[in-house]
Parts: sequence; structure tokens; C-alpha cells
Amino acid sequence: MAAPLAPVEVLERSRRGEPVDAASVEAFVRSWLGGDSSDALMSAWCMAACLRGMEPEHAEAMARALVGGGERLELGALGPVGEIGATGAVGDAAPLVAAPLAAALGVMVATTAERGLGHTGGMIDKLEAIPGFDADLSLAAFVRQARDTGIAVTAPGDRLAPGVRRLAALRDATGTISAPGLVAASMAAGLVAGGAPAIALQVGCGSGALLATRDEAEEAARRVAAVVAPWGRTLRWTVVDADGPLGRAVGNALEVAEAAEVLRGAGHAGVRELATRLAGDLAEAAGVAPVGEGRARARAALGDGTALATAERWVTAQGGDPAVWTDPGALPAAPLRIDVEAPRDGHVHRVDGRAVGEVARWLGAGRLHPMQSIDPVAGLEVLVAAGDTVDEGQPLAVVHARDDGAGARARDMAEAAFHIGETAADARPLVLGEGGGDA
Repeated sequence: MAAPLAPVEVLERSRRGEPVDAASVEAFVRSWLGGDSSDALMSAWCMAACLRGMEPEHAEAMARALVGGGERLELGALGPVGEIGATGAVGDAAPLVAAPLAAALGVMVATTAERGLGHTGGMIDKLEAIPGFDADLSLAAFVRQARDTGIAVTAPGDRLAPGVRRLAALRDATGTISAPGLVAASMAAGLVAGGAPAIALQVGCGSGALLATRDEAEEAARRVAAVVAPWGRTLRWTVVDADGPLGRAVGNALEVAEAAEVLRGAGHAGVRELATRLAGDLAEAAGVAPVGEGRARARAALGDGTALATAERWVTAQGGDPAVWTDPGALPAAPLRIDVEAPRDGHVHRVDGRAVGEVARWLGAGRLHPMQSIDPVAGLEVLVAAGDTVDEGQPLAVVHARDDGAGARARDMAEAAFHIGETAADARPLVLGEGGGDA
């Protein structure tokens, strides 16, 4: 068997579009994890993956190396354990609802979530908007809470596939977050290391997501499924249209408030639909609901209050204030709100998710550099969607900002996100595809 290529050879051949064997890719990633290859070399290879594409076997090789670079949990002995995963999208409060909803259905939810990447939000940043919430549990506390409380969500820390977080920071800093192969490899490695046998994964596509097209999203979902299957994981996936924000709220405390509305039985219809899909699919994958019944049971758990009670128990267990689910005043709020008004009468043809996400990130809801602190109150409420009719002067969105200067600039930036035409426009379908084990 031939020796693996040297890391610089992997880069050079990848840049030229020449064949590279999977063993050499795995050796390269292991070399980087061990400190023998530089961040500069890995950044250049990630850029080549963005520009040239990435073979499925290369994504699988990268995922194996990332898993092998840290510890790995196996939680199946605890019972029906599941994880909620999402590749990231603007205005995506659904995982905040789906996690306690799945727990209410009888799944022990053990999720290792990430912070925001690029213009998309992250579940950990949102949870840290809850006063007192501890999103950095030790592994022992994470497993114990999942077992005893039925739900635990934490950042992965430095022990579970630490290369995933290191790679995410590198990609974020170098503008290489959108390569489908890199998205799939990172997601798969994190899911394998987290140890949950059942997984429900939401993959967004469009300008408000990391992946541009439905084809890329479905390919990434299939790659993740192929990588996790040999580790004994059952994965169900849903591809969603994230060209615009998935919900009304974009920003950390704002998205917690939106999740709270859904948990109380009301709220944004799209967030509610995605949350019940994720939770119902996870319940089926974990074996606590018959195939075909999970989503109906999830809708019932929202209606009868059991999901809300589970969310309160969860937040209390992690040191947070459970009142955030029932009292809007329990969450921090921005001191300033500024309307973004329609410039003319017409029909909303599109709300550009990336543009909305960039405004929220600029306000402080995300990061423009790795060491930036998150402002939990910053963001936007998006009041219209594709297909709506608007009148001149009607509010299209509300900017939530700290001061007049930031708010005024964010309003001006946000105006470009709304594409208004003279002819009527159709509403966009939310769910574009689904698949995976037992689907």
C-alpha cells in the first residue's frame, strides 16, 4: 500500500483538481490536528474545497479524522437517546423548541450544539441569552443531566472532537464556511462524537443558510447519513428553504422569545412546523413513537403543555431562568427599536436571508471576528415574507439596537433585504425534501 501524500501534496493536487486518495486526506487532517501541519495549509485546502468541490470519500475521511482527534461518547445504554442537529440558517428558532418537545415525547435529548457561523445563528449563542443558562457543561454533567432530566444541551468543549470547533473557527475567519463537503464532514463528526444513537437533522439551503442550493443540501444530508451509519447512528433529515429567515425573529434573545411563543401553543407557523418535524422524526428514530405518528404526537405535546413544562425543567437544570418561556420580560431587551418601512406599494418577491443575517451580525448578534462578544438583545423582527402584499410606509421589519447610530445604519442596511415588485408573487414552500433511516 502506497504511503499517504504529504499535506502540501494534498493541497497542490486538490488545487489543480487532480485525484487525491482518501487515506492521504485523512492523514493530512490528522497531521493538522496534531500540530504538524499549519492552519495556513488547512485554510488553503478548505478554500480549494470551496472552489473545486470535495469528493464524498474526502468528506468521510475528514470526518473520521475529526472524530479520532478527541473523545467519543456512546449513550445508547441510557435508553432512547437522541440529538437535534442543524447546519445553520438565519432566524432558526425551531431547534430551541424541538429539543424539549422531543424530550416530552420520551426521548432523552443529549445535544452538543455550536455557536453561530458566518451570517447564521447558533443554538449555544441563543441559549446564552437566557439569564443564568450554563451552556458549557462538563461531559459528566452533560450525561448525568440527560439521564436524570431527560434533556441536556451543551457546547462540545475541548474533549468531544475538538477539531470540529477549531475547524469552524478557521473556516469562519477565512470565508470557507459554505463548501458542502466541509459542512457535512464537520456535522457528521460532531454527531458521531456526541454519542446519541438517534439523530434528527435540519439542513437549510438558500441565501440564509451555509448551503446555496437544494441539491447541495440534499447531498450534504446524504453524506452525513453515510458517515454516521457505521457508528450505529440512525439519522432522519429534512431540507428546508432558508433563502429567507425561517422565522420572524433574527437574534439571540429574540429567537428564544419566538421559541417561547411556540412552546405556549401559538407563535410562528413555520417555526412550529419545523420543530414538530424535528421532534417527531427524532421520536421515531429513537423508537419511542411508531413510524408515521411522531409529528402528530409532537403537535399534541405542544397543545397540552407537556413540552413547555419540559422546557422549564431543562432550563432550570442548566441554571437558567425558566420564566423566559412564560414571561417575555424575563429576557433581556434592546433599548431601541426602529422600523424598516416599505418604500412603495407592491408585493414581496423575496426577503434575502443573507442580507438579514448580515445586518444582525453587524449589530452584534453574530461575530465579525473570532473574539467578538455576542450582544444577546441585537437583531431584527422580520414582519413580512415572500408572497405578502405591502403598502408604502408599512413596517417590513423592526431593528433591535443598542443606540441610535447602530439602529439607523442597520435600518439602511436592512432595506436592501426586501425585494418588492409590482406583480403578485407566490409564497415559497418551506420543506423541500426529507430522507434517512426509517423515513
